[in-house]
Amino acid sequence: MLAAVGFLALYNLRKKLPFLPLGSSTAWLQWHLYVGMGSVGIFAMHAGPSIPNGILETALSIVYMLTVGSGLVGLYLTRTIPPQLARIGQQVIYERIPGLRRDVWRRADEIVMQSVSESGAVTLAEFYLQRLHAFFARPRRLAYKLRPSTVERKALLGEMQDVRRYLSDQEQGACEELFSLVRRKDDLDFHEARQKLLKVWLFAHIGLTYALVLLALLHALVAHVFRGGVV
Repeated sequence: MLAAVGFLALYNLRKKLPFLPLGSSTAWLQWHLYVGMGSVGIFAMHAGPSIPNGILETALSIVYMLTVGSGLVGLYLTRTIPPQLARIGQQVIYERIPGLRRDVWRRADEIVMQSVSESGAVTLAEFYLQRLHAFFARPRRLAYKLRPSTVERKALLGEMQDVRRYLSDQEQGACEELFSLVRRKDDLDFHEARQKLLKVWLFAHIGLTYALVLLALLHALVAHVFRGGVV
């Protein structure tokens, strides 16, 4: 059991040292899944049907179950999120998203100000201040980050389509650009929400794994000592 836990923990180390000739990351991932599933059976045989007693055994059992649970969640996330991001059509580095969103917001402001300056009409500018400015300026709510949807995007695009009939010819061109910027901002928000979920999961899973390794080592040491072993 201790060997299985140690091997599972090595996968994260392998990812941090990709230059070493230790086999492909894909192969490591497959063995990580196989050993992880196999450890469930080993744990069941080792722990037996009885309920853990004592602080150490209880803590070890809870951390193990949380680690396995987080691994299953991660298996689902890593199989479903990448295809979702790929469907958007453009890969975005997570650390660049805040800067890219600021660029979109800045460009939207410039388009509206230029439209007012060139046409003298303010219909589009008023709509922008009432409905679009906050969308470009603020981050999305927690509910969206937990479960992204296109509800707000569709609502805004629908309202923009309705207001187009009242726009001047010059404002029509500006409105078309805003259409694309709304889509771009929504795509960036989706990337951020999905990639952040993966990062939070990975942080939790790795933390639980290291905690499990430490508890398993302590458990093995205590068992060895109380059975008359030499420290």
